[in-house]
Amino acid sequence: MNTSILRPLSAWAARQADELAVACGDDQLTWRELDAASTRAGIELAETHGVAQGDRVAILGRPTIEWVVAALGAIKLGAVVCPLNERSGPADLAQAVAQTEPTVIVVSEALRSGVADLDVPTAGLGGVGRREGTTAVLPPVIVDGDDPVAVLATSGSTGSPKGVVFTHASLVSSFFEWCLAEPAFLHARALSVSSMAFGAGLLNGFLGPLVLGGSVVYLPEWDPSVALALIRDHDVNHLGATTLFYEQMAAHPEFGDADLSSLTIAFTGGNPVTADLIRLWGDKGIGLRQVYGLTESQSHVTLPTVEVAITHPDSVGIGGVLNEFDIVGDDGSSCGPDEPGEIVISGPGMAAGYWQNPELTQETFGGGRLRTGDIGVRDADGLIRVVGRTKDIIISGGINIYAAELERVIAELPAVAEVAVIGVADTEFGETPAALVRSVDGAVVTVDDVVDHCRSQLSSYKAPRYVEFLDSPLPRTAGMKIRKGALRSTYADLPTRGHRIASRRV
Repeated sequence: MNTSILRPLSAWAARQADELAVACGDDQLTWRELDAASTRAGIELAETHGVAQGDRVAILGRPTIEWVVAALGAIKLGAVVCPLNERSGPADLAQAVAQTEPTVIVVSEALRSGVADLDVPTAGLGGVGRREGTTAVLPPVIVDGDDPVAVLATSGSTGSPKGVVFTHASLVSSFFEWCLAEPAFLHARALSVSSMAFGAGLLNGFLGPLVLGGSVVYLPEWDPSVALALIRDHDVNHLGATTLFYEQMAAHPEFGDADLSSLTIAFTGGNPVTADLIRLWGDKGIGLRQVYGLTESQSHVTLPTVEVAITHPDSVGIGGVLNEFDIVGDDGSSCGPDEPGEIVISGPGMAAGYWQNPELTQETFGGGRLRTGDIGVRDADGLIRVVGRTKDIIISGGINIYAAELERVIAELPAVAEVAVIGVADTEFGETPAALVRSVDGAVVTVDDVVDHCRSQLSSYKAPRYVEFLDSPLPRTAGMKIRKGALRSTYADLPTRGHRIASRRV
């Protein structure tokens, strides 16, 4: 069985040669043009920079047609694409480069200073695979399904980034799973608003749509007004992005009158999704679905139906089609309905492990099951709800309180722009929840508002005993996840300087 992504990419270039493949601003390439440009990129990488099969090619730049051309050129050589985060500083870039040891860094001119001090040759992103030039062909490359296509760093919100390996076979399996869950992924036109250094960009905004015979419209610099216009003008029907992107589009004055009728696959994840946000998009006739997945599962592995998204906005669905979900306790046995435990996933769509880290690969993927580190519950109907991280549990008086559950409830308050819940020391219970809240500009939200709303939605013991209001946005990773480690350090002394809400209030 041919499990190489090179085969479908080649097939689409032949079957739909004159159809749009990629667009960015006023620039666009048909499938025929993309195939030719990426071939030229591969020839240049091989002849000028010595890239051979199995070598790593790092790419640093915003998501553009040039990025796609360079990456496909590397993949055609059998090389391994290693996206670098364009928002990283020199120290983080040096760490990523040291991890994968690329043969060359293909970098945009605007970001070249970030890798200038590294002892690795560079190539200009704007020039690789330029359209003028020869029509030479690359010699065929024979790849095995287990050969890596890309190494993608995790977001690093809980520690040093790890390189997750995506192989040809694992990607083909993942994209097949997508189509089983939602057939509209096949031949979809996607809008890509995320960095290629994250799953949302590399998979949902690049490899997935192209391998499935679709096309991609790129928005290198985020602007909610431009995003709304691109959906309309390009008949975009596929958008996968973190919650903040949908929130900012919904808050834009043009949202109410925007024609978004083409958008049939809209999904989000990575941050809590409120019922109000789902309602706002639902009023536009769009079912905004909360998916579940992580870098190690190669993006989303469960996609709820639109009906489930509307009627159960806190759920991520019932699991996968090929990929199987279980929720297990500390002893590894399956949990009963509404009993919290760690989410584990098995199936053909998982990543192949971590780059040159067999110990961590065994710890996370051992036994054929991916240990996600996420805490979930499954109700009697099979619906899964993610309530926290194994490392983001607050143990208060011997009872587990999940930060994500509290964050989701507090985010429902209209005056709340951002919220993070952390555990802080407590003389009475050992540890207790503290809510760090930034309000919407001009809006007023009080401690009582937060606590009373939590008490109305959750067990009273889960309500925060500290509520701290912030003037600045919460610190986030480049993947838009909140940096909980930094917050725990900054607010470790909150019990000595903050106002503790009395037990009778909670």
